[in-house]
Amino acid sequence: MNATTDVRKAQVSYRKLAFLSNGLTAAMELEGSIDWFPCPRFDSPSIFSRILDKEKGGYFSLRPAGRYRLNSSYVKDTLVLRNVFTTTGGVLETKDFMPLSLSGIMRVYRSSVPFVLDIKPMFKYGLAAPEPRERESGIIFKNRESMEALEVVIRGRYSLISGHRIRMERGSGSVFALYSKDIRYGLFSNAGFVYPEPGEALSNTVNYWRTQLSLAQKVPVHMGAYSRSIAVVLGMIYAPSGAIIAAPTTSLPEITGKGRNWDYRYLWIRDASYAAEALACAGYLSKARRIIDFMLSVLDPASKSFDHPLYSIDGTPPSPERTLYWLAGSRGSGPVRTGNSAYMQVQMDIEGEFMNALYAYLKLSNDLSYAIESWWAVEAITKWVGKAWRLKSTSLWEEREERRHYVHTNVMQWVAVDRARLIATMIGYAEKARELGKVGDEIRSDVLSKGFSKKANSFVKYYGSTEVDASLLTLPLYGFIKADDPRFLSTLERIERELLAAPGLLLRYRSDFLGEVLHPFTLLSTWLARVYLRTGERKKAEDTISALLERSTELQLLGEHVDVRTSEPMGNLPQLFPHAGLVQALSEFRRIEL
Repeated sequence: MNATTDVRKAQVSYRKLAFLSNGLTAAMELEGSIDWFPCPRFDSPSIFSRILDKEKGGYFSLRPAGRYRLNSSYVKDTLVLRNVFTTTGGVLETKDFMPLSLSGIMRVYRSSVPFVLDIKPMFKYGLAAPEPRERESGIIFKNRESMEALEVVIRGRYSLISGHRIRMERGSGSVFALYSKDIRYGLFSNAGFVYPEPGEALSNTVNYWRTQLSLAQKVPVHMGAYSRSIAVVLGMIYAPSGAIIAAPTTSLPEITGKGRNWDYRYLWIRDASYAAEALACAGYLSKARRIIDFMLSVLDPASKSFDHPLYSIDGTPPSPERTLYWLAGSRGSGPVRTGNSAYMQVQMDIEGEFMNALYAYLKLSNDLSYAIESWWAVEAITKWVGKAWRLKSTSLWEEREERRHYVHTNVMQWVAVDRARLIATMIGYAEKARELGKVGDEIRSDVLSKGFSKKANSFVKYYGSTEVDASLLTLPLYGFIKADDPRFLSTLERIERELLAAPGLLLRYRSDFLGEVLHPFTLLSTWLARVYLRTGERKKAEDTISALLERSTELQLLGEHVDVRTSEPMGNLPQLFPHAGLVQALSEFRRIEL
């Protein structure tokens, strides 16, 4: 990205945000400033939260004073960010990354000009100001209420301007900021020698990500965006458990000033299933299996298979949703929330998404032993769906309103049973496959008779409705109906006519319990492209993907939504949904050429 910036007058744009991750936690960087950094893991309280409050949030900035021109890019096939600041006096170059297995950030620099290091951690989402303690080669910022601290080791010539502001001299060096739950075992302790050297850590991190990205199957179009999306998806996996978060941030508003601010730092069964399927299609079978393993670990065989739509990354219930009233909100648009009340919803579609992901993995891997090992879960899911598909539910959009028979939800219940049938056939359970086929036929007949409106001449959002919503695009994607079936084609025509906000960009629906929907939902572009591939319209599919990528950020990140007027990402960023969707869609371009 290129921009001429006066720091004092800069207007914040999230089109310039960068995403860093190491499989434990993540950071968001904006023009040389780390403005988001939860510690020690993705869903922990953040110690740099300026993305949520400019004054109280805390930050970790490394950049020249005054005016500069900035070019930022990822080191190829990595999540290592390279910043080049050009000033009238010279150039500052940094490589910013998160070392593997540590809740920390390293910034390796080379500069021909003096520059400023400004580091101001604030614990507990800005509530607890630290006690700074200067050391021979850095500073310890200790939380006054506990033993936790952010420890900063500086290698290079510097002088302290204030407790958190430092003048860095010309030359080469590094800044290593490490979160320590207990400073007695931190960088400045007797055990400090165990931590990595910055140069070695940089080399290891680059090699790690390049090895990961080298495993991807190639695609015929948009290979750069495909690789970036794979890196983002991999960066959202919590390495200790295999859980994958929906986004690394909380409370970035879907619509400015409308209260649509949510915490997405959890595993959603639906989002994780999409991600597992996408990774399997891209060649990452072991990664897909790890995500599926995690979901199996929280599956309840005695009642509803997935009691909740989301789980903490260690498998436990998330903290209750609460408002951090002391933070102003992203760009002043509150409230800031942690936790997510959607945890209490009963969502009846998610067993279908999981079963589709499990079947996709088994089909691509031919891992029959895993199919047999997992059969207990398949049986539990089909037993539940066989009893519950007649019940009303909330939708995949998590609208907080009365339950209904949503067409997409009932289709996904058919998917759950149908994929179970296919798995039974795969492992030789012929009688069970026949039984499941009968249940699937019953569900499918119900949807075709009640979910298609002759008056509207289309499938509809829910039984008895005449509205469409974009979830109906999935009907041919899951094989429920052929894409060239007249009933689906008339539905597609309505979706294009009523929900298209700009070329290639769709709204989920027109309004919900919070009012009018303003911004397209980025995942939908990938669904639409996949539909066009099935209707034989490859050019329209390519144009749809291109339209989405034109609205991505300058570092090819996708938010949950996008403002079509400004191309500004809206909602939490980066979002798992569209990145997994893009991987899946571009993988299908490869398959149609085989």
